[in-house]
Amino acid sequence: MVCVVQTAGATGDSLYFLLPSDTVIVKSDPASGHLLFDHYLAPKQTLYGAARFYGLTLEDVYRLNPGLRTGYTPGTRVTVAIPRNVIRPKFSPDSIAWFVPVRYRMAPGETVYGLTRRVLGQPDDQLLRTLNPGLDPTQLSPGQVLKIGYLRLDGIQPDSQVVVEDPYLLRNRPLHDLWLSRTQGVTLRSTNGKASWTNQGDPNKWMVLHRTAPIGSLIEIEDPRSRKTVYARVVARIPEQVYDSRVVLVVSPLLVKAFGVRDREFYVRTRHL
Repeated sequence: MVCVVQTAGATGDSLYFLLPSDTVIVKSDPASGHLLFDHYLAPKQTLYGAARFYGLTLEDVYRLNPGLRTGYTPGTRVTVAIPRNVIRPKFSPDSIAWFVPVRYRMAPGETVYGLTRRVLGQPDDQLLRTLNPGLDPTQLSPGQVLKIGYLRLDGIQPDSQVVVEDPYLLRNRPLHDLWLSRTQGVTLRSTNGKASWTNQGDPNKWMVLHRTAPIGSLIEIEDPRSRKTVYARVVARIPEQVYDSRVVLVVSPLLVKAFGVRDREFYVRTRHL
């Protein structure tokens, strides 16, 4: 899915996950609609600790960051969800040490109207104008950062968090729905074995090479390791001169990211027409 650009380095320190000197810069994930923030692990911070601090489970963090299943190091970027209901419009002057500012990075084509109604759920732009004196809605540019509120430094309670779904599965849902409509009552074939991946092809499309599935048809791919099932379109045959007979599927870069794999080959179960 879909992440936030933040200053390189670490978020917080070895004792605290957020410091008063940090700035939480978020953006809206178009698939889920959630606000997402990139936390950079400081030395001695753990993935489990970061998950708990933000009110998430470790599995939630893996859904947002499939590649982290294989490990992490200090400085690793961890994308987390920041629920709207914990972002406060203001705080009392004597509580300044307990809050960190939250800012929103505008995406291309976004407007103040869209930010207030769609992203923040506000009835008008009064809050944005109060937090951003001199704001001119007609002069916004992609990448511009606007203050949208404040977040407490002591973390997020689990009962305040949003329901986190895998961003890649959300993105893949239209193909999933199309698969269901096309395969109802149809006898399917199974092909299990090794999948390989290629850097070739459109990085934004769900595409695979297969030996026998009809070109242009859909295929269901299950990765037992990540416990994910993804749907893709068969675009061509597997080149015999490049891949040996043990490889039953070649997947595009988007599927590699969705499954969070690093090995050149991995085991899959597939179903197809």
